[in-house]
Amino acid sequence: MTRAAGLSSINCTQCGAGLSVLGGGRVMTQVCGYCGSVLDAQDNYRILDSIGKRDHPDSPVHIGMTLPVQGVDFVVIGTLGKVERWQGRSWRWVEHQLFSPTHGYAWLTWEGESFTFTRKIRDYGIGNGVTPAGVEVSETPPVRVYRGERYKYYETSTAEIDFMEGEFNWLPRIGETTTTVVLLGPKAMLGFRAGESEAEVELTTLLPREETARALGATLPPGRPPRHPLTPYRPLREEAFMRLAFAASAVVALVMALVLALSGAQVFNQSGIPITQLPARYAVPITNTAQLAQLRVRADLDNAWAVFGAEVRGPDGAVIFAGEGVAERYSGVDGGESWSEGNSTAALTFRPRAAGMHEVTVMRGQEQTVGPFGYGPQRVAISVHEGRSAVAWLIGAAILFGIGWIGLTGRRAIHEKLRFAGGDWHEE
Repeated sequence: MTRAAGLSSINCTQCGAGLSVLGGGRVMTQVCGYCGSVLDAQDNYRILDSIGKRDHPDSPVHIGMTLPVQGVDFVVIGTLGKVERWQGRSWRWVEHQLFSPTHGYAWLTWEGESFTFTRKIRDYGIGNGVTPAGVEVSETPPVRVYRGERYKYYETSTAEIDFMEGEFNWLPRIGETTTTVVLLGPKAMLGFRAGESEAEVELTTLLPREETARALGATLPPGRPPRHPLTPYRPLREEAFMRLAFAASAVVALVMALVLALSGAQVFNQSGIPITQLPARYAVPITNTAQLAQLRVRADLDNAWAVFGAEVRGPDGAVIFAGEGVAERYSGVDGGESWSEGNSTAALTFRPRAAGMHEVTVMRGQEQTVGPFGYGPQRVAISVHEGRSAVAWLIGAAILFGIGWIGLTGRRAIHEKLRFAGGDWHEE
């Protein structure tokens, strides 16, 4: 015999305590919160079992509270205490069964001082789920896609019931276990739950903590709650625009630096100069005094470095520049692939003071080879360009813009890493 329609309360058939009837016609079981009797809601509340008087688990949510979720009012009709034990440790949380006359049953979970909302989903094939055995043999974290969102393996949890009170749409038992494989998506968790009698697919979302407590009329414990894996990323104001602006600015600065570095006119060039002829003096005509001039010494060396010095005298014979530059080049074969690095050209930049013929002296400095196959410079090529622009500030700006882009991109990457930090997947 099913219970009468419109019934709003009953008396426990064991202890006589008044119990609210809140959960609709599909409720199978009612557990008395006073004496622990398990009553058959479909058969005149006859006594099925008794769990005895048990301490209520710690949760700010109580039976009878109402919670609006996405415009639907759900009432709390039942409470389950859950515990997971592993290697001498235990984790506890509370699951509250919810009921809506129009949207059926759902779960409100209080875990880690956060609220989550869970519903069964019917449009995901259980055959495409993830099992604990499948996780064990997988070389990479399992991934599934649901409604266009990507879900990546987070953890496997086996929990048992150690407290129950109120109404449920099935017959729970103390000690009953369920194993859930959880995959974490950008906004929700996809759970593949296997109990003792059935398998289900669930979708869990994080509820705003303070708003949920206010809607329930619940009192939250003091302090800041631990970070939940579903905690949403909070971008900075205009972060997407800033990230794009930093990237674009870095590219523009680099392109401008390259263009300016290659600007100007060549006023002197001589190649094939034997290294033994250094030091050597050259007459170089320079007409542009508004911009920089650059002396370049290119050496034919490999797995070696060499220092070249230079002195520049203006048309009046006064020294306007003296300095050194390094040319270096290294190469080899690694793993069957050839590689090379370094710059075989030493570049020295100076500012002319007056137009006219300049005397440029190029000198040979220290040099050293590296490895048995290295060789130092045998010949050099010397060139001078005028009309160069300073590009160091552009390169510096590009670096700063790049650091800004990396910082904003890294901020999101760190958030994503922290989301999975509490999972149980560990790379071998």
